Amino acid sequence: MPSLWLVDGSHTIFRAYHALPHLSTRQGVPTNAVYGFTTMLLRAIREGNPTHLAVAFDEEAKAKRSEVYSGYKATRGAPPEDLTPQFPLVRRVLEALRVPAIGFPGYEADDVIATLARRARAQGWEVVIVSGDKDLMQLVVDGIRCYDSMYEKWYGPAEVQEKWGVPPRQVADLLALTGDKIDNIPGVPGVGEKTAAGLLKEYGTLENVLANAAGVKKPKLRENLLASLDAVRRARQLISLYEELPLPVQLEDLERKPVDEPQARKLFTELEFVRLVNDLPRPAPTPPSGARSMATTLEHVQRLVDKARAANRFALLTLTSEDEPLRDDLLGLAVSLPDESVYVPLGHRAGISGALFAPAELNAVKAIALLKPLLEDPNIIKDGHDLKRDVDAWRRAGVSLSGLGIDSRLASYLIDPTGRDHSLVQTARERISCELPLLKELCERTGKGRKATPLAEVPVDETSAAACALVEGARRLCEALGEDLRADQELLGLYADMEKPLIEVLANLELTGIRIDVPRLQKLSDELGRQIDALLQEIYQLAGGEFLPGSTQQLAEVLYKKLNLPVLKRGKTGPSTDQEVLEELAQHHPLPAKVLEHRQLTKLKSTYLDALPAVIGRDGRLHTTFDQAVAATGRLSSVNPNLQNIPIRTAIGAKIREAFIPEPGWKLLSADYSQIELRVLAHVSGDPMLRASFESGEDLHARTAGETFGVPPSDVTRRQRDIAKMINYGIAYGLSAFGLAHRLGLEKSEAADIIERYFARYAKVKQWLDDTIAQARSTGAVKTMFGRRRYLPDINSRNPAARSAAERTAVNTPIQGTAADLVKRAMLKVDAALRGKHQARMLLQVHDELVLEAPPAEVAEVGRIVKEQMSAAADLAVPLVVELGSGDTWATAH
Repeated sequence: MPSLWLVDGSHTIFRAYHALPHLSTRQGVPTNAVYGFTTMLLRAIREGNPTHLAVAFDEEAKAKRSEVYSGYKATRGAPPEDLTPQFPLVRRVLEALRVPAIGFPGYEADDVIATLARRARAQGWEVVIVSGDKDLMQLVVDGIRCYDSMYEKWYGPAEVQEKWGVPPRQVADLLALTGDKIDNIPGVPGVGEKTAAGLLKEYGTLENVLANAAGVKKPKLRENLLASLDAVRRARQLISLYEELPLPVQLEDLERKPVDEPQARKLFTELEFVRLVNDLPRPAPTPPSGARSMATTLEHVQRLVDKARAANRFALLTLTSEDEPLRDDLLGLAVSLPDESVYVPLGHRAGISGALFAPAELNAVKAIALLKPLLEDPNIIKDGHDLKRDVDAWRRAGVSLSGLGIDSRLASYLIDPTGRDHSLVQTARERISCELPLLKELCERTGKGRKATPLAEVPVDETSAAACALVEGARRLCEALGEDLRADQELLGLYADMEKPLIEVLANLELTGIRIDVPRLQKLSDELGRQIDALLQEIYQLAGGEFLPGSTQQLAEVLYKKLNLPVLKRGKTGPSTDQEVLEELAQHHPLPAKVLEHRQLTKLKSTYLDALPAVIGRDGRLHTTFDQAVAATGRLSSVNPNLQNIPIRTAIGAKIREAFIPEPGWKLLSADYSQIELRVLAHVSGDPMLRASFESGEDLHARTAGETFGVPPSDVTRRQRDIAKMINYGIAYGLSAFGLAHRLGLEKSEAADIIERYFARYAKVKQWLDDTIAQARSTGAVKTMFGRRRYLPDINSRNPAARSAAERTAVNTPIQGTAADLVKRAMLKVDAALRGKHQARMLLQVHDELVLEAPPAEVAEVGRIVKEQMSAAADLAVPLVVELGSGDTWATAH
């Protein structure tokens, strides 16, 4: 039996707009209503699987009914400003999904739905109306149901009767009596749904109710009914649906059609609906632009080397046995030239599809020997996607990759660093409309997770085909993004002078790693385990019984039902137990503070004490990976493992750092910028008072504390200084009076007074904050001192929360981003000063700190060099101060 689903498009768009938070593309195009509408429609198609489908829209919706009553919908304002541009986008979505969009001049979507529903039911079709609009429930009969997609609730005749107290055929009668405030349709004053249902039950029909109005027993109800007879009849006419519109479509025209996948993919990519793009069936890979082959002989490898050398530039893609170039074995190299892409297998355990062994003719050791001079030649340019990964992999094979050109991952990140997937597949799809294969799909043919086949065991010819496609895509992408960089000299300089040179420096850090005192970690893990056990007993005692503190459901049960603590915030599944809530609840009861402590200790134990020994390399050193293309501010991130989340100023953080040790007999050095972000603020704002504080070397936080608490700086307590530190950093980053009051436990008026006094002293800081936000509103972006750019699509949003967040980002980014750039420049200068001249070497970069190791004889000299180079990372209006320490562990050096 055919099934027709009719979607109330106009109603659904408004609902989606109000249900979802503000969303927008990087260009500032609002998309929350489009996204909500699209996900609803796709879910309906997927779950309902209708044979026929259409979306109905209002067209000059007030026209016909306004002839009946001029006040119809007169109280409705214009749609929100950021909703209006989303209507045509919804139409484009429907075109891509090949779903008919139907309207009729002068009538509403409800009338279109009524007409199509009655037609379809007359032919014996099953009909589903997708809407939460109460007016449409008058259409419900056997074979026509309503589905409220927001609440996932179905309405047949019985459900309508239960909801309204009348059968579907009397829903319009009931609404005529109650009126409709939303549509400005007057009914009978004082008559609600229950009263209306009672009247209809007593008198049978609306006309009988009106005819017997004079006999209604309740005086006020009788009076109101008699005064509203004409209004009720008019309301009934307005609420009734037109079921005989001469629509220009036949039911057969509504048969579901296959999605226009290329158009849908292009549109979803434009709207930045990444999840929806990924939900679409993957299209066939883009056809090759040149020949593709696999080198199975040394002669073929030599021809490739000669051709690449003659071309003087090529793109490369290095495959490793898993996805960890620092730890895994070299698997193969793909090279792309304008007319040819070649894969050189070097470590496969599987042969050609259907064969038992890898090509026996190719000796990996000899092949690498042929490739090495080409890869190490600095005069031959190598492009690629995530070149540091290639550098890491080849370093482990004894090859120093040189002559780096365009890294399309870094280029994509520099061009737009905000919230994007900079993977090769996604970036190629977005920038050059090129569809590339996913290597993991080759591995996951046998299943996911542990069932997946290791890449080394995938048939080598299949891996070769995918690798050639990927490296060809990388070459084309590098060409396109290289043009983008050259069109923006500021970004080109940032890439050429900072990000590209940093690739080799970071690769050195990653390859070197840092020694770990495993017995110390194990001992600390045991100590912390006992501390956690003792803490758990305290938690049980405070809770009056045992439960799992890590279970949010059980914790909520204890906090809100057993202890009757106030519910401050709710999540999707019930009362919230997040950190902010627990910190607030800790003022009412000691248990939340203990739970927070338990969370912190168990996380540190599992993340560092227990996990670090398992990821130590074969050389006995820990090798983290530094990623340049994650943080929108430009800061480096540390992964596998993440060393940036080790607490800095806590006892447990210091104990964890005690397990980080130097080469036997050597020392660790820690060089940390002092208050770098506030120094950057002093420079960019030009505030004379702030600059004077740094130039004189006084304790800025102590001075702020003295002024805040009315005491001499010499008498400031540690607690007062910590509060002042929060003030200095928080206010400079747009912290509001409410936020400051919440953090410090003050009245809002007190916090406002602190902020006023701060800006009275640092007036230029206030001016800089205001000017930066104004500039961001004008240009839609902000920059660091060195030209790093960050787009702010919500800076002019009508949504207050989204706009406020963008304003905070606008003032944060130039400060944090410039500080990040200074650290990177410092790394380059320190590396240049030490390389080839000293045994000392950089090991880690964490926050504003560099960690090095050096033999005892070099400690003093290297310390002087590092301090000198870091202080000279840029010529600021205030000194860049570096705090230097050394010791036998990271803790004693820091």
